[in-house]
Amino acid sequence: MGAGTQVVVLNWNGRGYVGDCLRSLLDQTYADVGVIVVDNGSTDGSVDFIRAEFPELPLVPLPENLHFARGTNAGVEAALRDPACRCVITLNNDTKVDPEFVAELVRAAEPDRVAMVAAKLLFMDRPRLLNSAGLLVGRDGGTRDRGWNEPDDGKYDAAQDVFGPSAGAALYRREALERVGLFDGDFLAYYEDVDLAWRIRLAGWEARFAPRSVVYHKYSASGGAHSSWRQYLFARNRTWNLIQNYPWPHAVLGPCWDSLGLAAPFLWRGRGEGAADAGPSMAVKARAQARGRLDAWAGLRRALAKRRARQTTRAVDAATMGHWLRDYGVPIHDLTS
Repeated sequence: MGAGTQVVVLNWNGRGYVGDCLRSLLDQTYADVGVIVVDNGSTDGSVDFIRAEFPELPLVPLPENLHFARGTNAGVEAALRDPACRCVITLNNDTKVDPEFVAELVRAAEPDRVAMVAAKLLFMDRPRLLNSAGLLVGRDGGTRDRGWNEPDDGKYDAAQDVFGPSAGAALYRREALERVGLFDGDFLAYYEDVDLAWRIRLAGWEARFAPRSVVYHKYSASGGAHSSWRQYLFARNRTWNLIQNYPWPHAVLGPCWDSLGLAAPFLWRGRGEGAADAGPSMAVKARAQARGRLDAWAGLRRALAKRRARQTTRAVDAATMGHWLRDYGVPIHDLTS
């Protein structure tokens, strides 16, 4: 018999911590839940470990690393093959969740207008600090985690509307996914959740933050916090998100904000600020980001085709989209941070 809610855990070389994640999912108070594990071509023995320690869980072993977007999509597609599945939860493998994690996400998704729910992510090694309380969106096509690195002191304990969730711990309504599609596989990793949040909102749904759905996250255990590949994907995918989803007046101005973000570290360095960031690492980061921007613009034709295709599901006007950038926007001074 199927489950009304399916949790998809994407694993890549996470043998050292995926067990804690899966054990916490098997300790949920919510009964109508299933867990699907996708292994993204691991080379550390993860598949054998999962099969031995969690034989009751469905496992989707991929022959190679398809990265976050396509790897997670494989699990979501498996979940949606279950006709009983009404909601899909995506969860990073480097997490441990509270026993009420699923129940609180499902409760927040009860209103028909809500098609996405964000959990409260705390840093696993600094559990009094927030990793994410939902997503903010920037004028440059980018995003920030709401509450990033702030104390979990009650400020983010209210259930409220947010722009969208971090896919590291997010619930999505089946109806919305069937309407707008899954993560954009071209993104590979990073910003695929922002792009999906835009598509779901453009189709007329909203997002909610569930503060009592608590997740402890071992931040960047798989991706590496400051890798040049990550910086490349940030720049490329941010540009694609801008082109594919933003109202044209904002999309035209977005590259100006984006360029300011690229130049800011050098401006700070020239004023004697940010000395800790000076040196070769800054140059490597800048080169990776510049390459990402160039590759994004090289893919402009495909991005514009996606933008046109999304007009068929769009249910909101440009003025409403402008309000999102105001109500859920990243402060201007943070765009260059």
